[in-house]
Amino acid sequence: MKRFYSTNIQTNFIYLENEEAQHCAKVLRCKENEIVEVLNGKGILYQGIISSIQKHEVQITGQKIVKEEKENPNKLSIAICPTKNPARIEWFLEKATEIGIANIYPIISDRTEKQSIKQERLQQIIISAAKQSGQLFFPTLHPVQKLSSFYSSTSQHFNNYYIAHCEDEKKHLKDVYPKNETALLLIGPEGDFTKTEVETAVNKNYIPVSLGNSILRVETAGVAACVMVQMMND
Repeated sequence: MKRFYSTNIQTNFIYLENEEAQHCAKVLRCKENEIVEVLNGKGILYQGIISSIQKHEVQITGQKIVKEEKENPNKLSIAICPTKNPARIEWFLEKATEIGIANIYPIISDRTEKQSIKQERLQQIIISAAKQSGQLFFPTLHPVQKLSSFYSSTSQHFNNYYIAHCEDEKKHLKDVYPKNETALLLIGPEGDFTKTEVETAVNKNYIPVSLGNSILRVETAGVAACVMVQMMND
């Protein structure tokens, strides 16, 4: 069944707007009286009937809840440096959304080459990945910010804090991550975090962790962490 996303959900109507309306009408060529599904990104999947198709708006009526999750089951949040090649961080967002993640924080560290992101494009990638995979909770994509100011904005939001880096001996994430607890994981840029950045994070109670014996690309490290935590929480 065709699936869409909407934030405009009312008592008797659901409205698809802008990109979602165009995707419904122009790309998928939906028709009036067709039954479709709609995600709200916050744990609810609706089913309804298309009652009106306009150029920039599609109206859905007779909606009913077909699936609902009361609490976001995704316990992991990741702060990650944008990659020099934008396609790599886009791939990470897509896969992390499909697997399950709560928050994505783009951060700028000392060695981060890419200093900006295309927020709207990345948000659309998240929406598309969630619709395809059936994730009822969409991850929150936060604005890009410098690592130096990031700590204060996320302090006391999570049960556990970790930083993944390539230097020194350290414990594997799966050996220290408590099952079903919220956690924030920092993943550095190409070239890794600097020694000073690691020391700063440790002084702020971030636990240094490894994601395995291999040296992973930034986006691969993010996906690997998502898979590990998902398997632990299943």
